[in-house]
Amino acid sequence: MKKIIKFISGYAYLLLAHLLIPLTWTNYTQQRWIGEQLGLCLLRFDKRSRNIATINIQKAFPSLSKAEQNQLLRKTFIASGISAMEMLSMFYPRNQHLSERLRSVEGLEAIQQTINAGHSVLLLFPHLTSVYFAGYLLHQKTGLSFGIQYNPPRNAVLTRVMQKKIERYASPVFTRTHLNRIVHFLQKPNILWYAPDLDLGRKRSLFIDFFNFPAATSIVTHALVEKTRAKPFTIAFHRDAQGYYDIQLHALTGFGEGPPEHDLRQLNERIEAIVRPYPEQYLWQYKRYNTRPEGEEKLYHKRETQFN
Repeated sequence: MKKIIKFISGYAYLLLAHLLIPLTWTNYTQQRWIGEQLGLCLLRFDKRSRNIATINIQKAFPSLSKAEQNQLLRKTFIASGISAMEMLSMFYPRNQHLSERLRSVEGLEAIQQTINAGHSVLLLFPHLTSVYFAGYLLHQKTGLSFGIQYNPPRNAVLTRVMQKKIERYASPVFTRTHLNRIVHFLQKPNILWYAPDLDLGRKRSLFIDFFNFPAATSIVTHALVEKTRAKPFTIAFHRDAQGYYDIQLHALTGFGEGPPEHDLRQLNERIEAIVRPYPEQYLWQYKRYNTRPEGEEKLYHKRETQFN
């Protein structure tokens, strides 16, 4: 029965997305307003995501007052709603000149030099809410070709549709279960858009501070660099008030040459530096602190955590 419900809900989401397509014909100011209202609706009605984001913000920003944490929570959902509208525009672009939304790219020459030298590039992206749209803009604006590793939706219908849409600008598409295929891909001079800030459980992680709170940080990133000799770069981006993006590509020096703890600490510190200027654009609705060290209680519970 649960499988049938998931199957039907997948097509329900697709129907809703198609009903929203005419909204992408509006200008950016209107789309942003619609996205803001969508985000506020999610904040009100999606109790599960609100609970997760509340806990994450409390752990990552304990120095903020309750009012400031509440404000960041609100901005986070608004940013997610705007990103949802961007993805809809990306999947159904019609005659929109979306590539103009990317204002500048820094570090592209270093990426090309790495490829020309015969090395693959592991392009490490933090889970910012606009991550797919930024990848789309990078490809559209520069013609850069890359594969992508992503975390598919749980719903099989949505997974098939989303993968088909993503393949328009990134190919091949991998999930985190395709480790052998990813290794093979990186053994040739290719570029892989890769998510290093996934919680893969205790067996494949080390506990490294993320915003001064221990987070299960995947050792797979270190292992891929060590095994394939790919060169890791981080990609930083954010959306400004007018909807424009600037992208910075920066190498992680010495990554893969020392112990995993050193590399993962360097990586988390880099991601923090990317997130801190615009923390509302990070996906705090993801269970980043789900796996806990031995003896620690789970952070996320079904009951809703309330701000006072």
